[in-house]
Amino acid sequence: MSCPVRWFVERMLRAERLDPDAEPLARGRLAHAALRDTLEALRAETGSARLEPASLDRARELLRLALARRASEIPLSPAPERRPGSARRLQADLERYLEHAAAGARAGDIKGANGELAPLEPTYLELAFGFNDGEHVGETGGLPALDLGDGVMLRGRIDRVDVGGRGEAVVYDYKGRGVSPGVRWSALGELQVALYMRAVEALLGLRAVGGFYQPLTGADLRPRGVLDGEAGVEGEWVRVDERTGAEVQALVAEAVGSARRAAAEAGSGELRARPRTCAFKGGCRYPTICRCERR
Repeated sequence: MSCPVRWFVERMLRAERLDPDAEPLARGRLAHAALRDTLEALRAETGSARLEPASLDRARELLRLALARRASEIPLSPAPERRPGSARRLQADLERYLEHAAAGARAGDIKGANGELAPLEPTYLELAFGFNDGEHVGETGGLPALDLGDGVMLRGRIDRVDVGGRGEAVVYDYKGRGVSPGVRWSALGELQVALYMRAVEALLGLRAVGGFYQPLTGADLRPRGVLDGEAGVEGEWVRVDERTGAEVQALVAEAVGSARRAAAEAGSGELRARPRTCAFKGGCRYPTICRCERR
């Protein structure tokens, strides 16, 4: 969605990279892996991956262990002298996120028929679907790709799915910062969370009542996205992200339609360069191949 030519280079040409991952990419990979390891270890010890004040100290310890264990697997920088400083910054940011999540422990409670509150449990961590080539072994749980219609199949990996006792689900995708509300997803081409909500419903049989991009850095760590305000989910949401159930379903359907149109364009060979949204901060990511900025 950000740039059809970038998709063609990365997914179809599959050119081998000659340089290591850029530091922001490596930081993101390590953050995702460490958070998954932390929450899985917390669940193994306590029976729940939910962050609360009582479990915060242990979660911090588990995070430090996870970062140390993953450091050699995912180096934060190709320059060895930069790695210690980058590691300290990442640890500080992730500890701050754990503190934020624990302080808002009621964020994610769901109200039952009698008005009682029950927690949504982080149930699926790094949930992959549609990978049948040996990639992400042990993570897919045998889940197939999601059929979006018109021959369009979607695969991906969902950072976290919190589940309630009646099958309610809230989807989270971790981001560095600068997350967008659901009302802007279509205009910005940010369809990932909406498509993941459809995947959770179709592949897991759950009812996706919310989907959020969760920032891991920045001044405001509140997630942004969309929430079914009629589902009875309590939490520290940004209230303007609440919508009716019908509006949430319409947003997800709009994202599916946009994905299908993008796939149809790619299938027909219609690859239009979009340098404004190709790279992380704008500009063409592959100028020597695309040459769109030289026209």
